[in-house]
Order: sequence, then C-alpha cells, then structure tokens
Amino acid sequence: MSATRDAADIGRLLWWAARPRETPARHEDYHRLVTRYRGDPDFAATADAAFLGAGLYVTVDEREGIIVAAAPDSPLRVTLSDVVKRAQPIQRAVVGAVILAVAYTAYPEPVMLDDPDRMAVFTTRSVVDALDRAVEAHAEAATGDGGVDDDMLEAWRGWQALAPARPNAARRSGNDRAGVVAKVCRLLVEAGYLTLRGDVDGGTWVARPRFRHAVATLCEDSELYVLVNGLTDNAREVTDDDDDHE
Repeated sequence: MSATRDAADIGRLLWWAARPRETPARHEDYHRLVTRYRGDPDFAATADAAFLGAGLYVTVDEREGIIVAAAPDSPLRVTLSDVVKRAQPIQRAVVGAVILAVAYTAYPEPVMLDDPDRMAVFTTRSVVDALDRAVEAHAEAATGDGGVDDDMLEAWRGWQALAPARPNAARRSGNDRAGVVAKVCRLLVEAGYLTLRGDVDGGTWVARPRFRHAVATLCEDSELYVLVNGLTDNAREVTDDDDDHE
C-alpha cells in the first residue's frame, strides 16, 4: 500500500485509541485496522514508530483494540490534575491513592498482569478495606525512625479524614470512603478501564484488559503501586499473625 494510505491508517489508529470504550467487534473500520496491524509487520513497525515519536506506547489487542500508554515526558500524557481539575491537592492525593488501591485490588499479585485471560472482579468494599489496611500500616511505619514521604502522608491523611461508610444507612453517601471509591471507579468506567457489574458491597466492578495494560505500565513507571502493594501485604501479614495467636 502507498505511504499516504499507511499514514491515513495510522491516523485512524490514533482516532480509535482516543475512544477507549469502543471495541473492534462493534466497528468494521476498527476491526480492519486491528487486523492489518496484527497481520502486517511492516505497517505495525511504521505505526509503532509514529506513536513512539509522540511519546506513546501502543498495544493492539484482538478483542480490546488499541491500547495506548503515554511516557512520563509525553505532552499527551494525562495527569491526575488534568482529570480532577477543580479538586484541592489533598483531594487529588486521595483520588490517586484510590486508583492505586483499585489497581492493587484487581491485580494483587504481579504475575496476574501477565495473564490475558484473568477476569479481575472486585468490589468497592474490597478497595476500601485495602486502603484502610494500607493507611494503618503506613501510620505504624511513620512512628519509626524511617523517613516519611510527604505526598503519601497527605494521601493517607486525606483518606483518614473521610467518614467510614455506615453499614445500615438508609441512603448512600457520595462523600464517605465507599462513596469516593465508587466515584473513582465510575470515572474509570468512563475512561474505558472498568465495567460495572452490580451493586453488591457498594458496587461490583470488572477490569477490562486495557486496565491490565495500564497497571503494567504503572508498575514500570512508578514506585507508588509497589508501595501500596507492600503496605497492604504487610498489614495482611500482621492481621494473619494476630489471628494465629487467638
């Protein structure tokens, strides 16, 4: 095919990449592009080079379509401040902590990120529990001699300031811990990363494969996910030890 046709198809790849809620099965043009990318190595290499030039890493999945992750220095990278524009810094810190906890809850073991067939299902309650354990463990660690990361401390303080969910409340609050987690999960649904399955335990969510790719990129890009993972694991070990002594 001509260079002009290649350039047009690369542009279409970017067009579909900006629509994460769509899938190749629903659109003939999208399916054509995915098929061509996966079946034409020369075109795939040219497309990869074009995306890389903009600081974008592309993965093309047969079912999910085009999944793009931006490098830290890419001008196309969307930050938490871009998403939550009118929030105060401590509110953004809490939203960031919730997103990390969602990632941990969906993929608690690193090996799960390498399993394309894994169906990651979790609830709002499980994310709240993970954050509660992490904050408790962080509070204990902060009393020791080690240094304390100011950004993480701000996130933990913001989380602790949120009211715990009232189990027998007649109406759900959007401003308690479970309410904030549900809001963030709905944001991730709109971004094409999660699907809402039901309302058990404040909401039951299913991670789409593109979320697995995003979390894998997060693990390579930041130590925050590893920190949340480690704190939560430590808290679980402490709880298990307590149970053993009962």
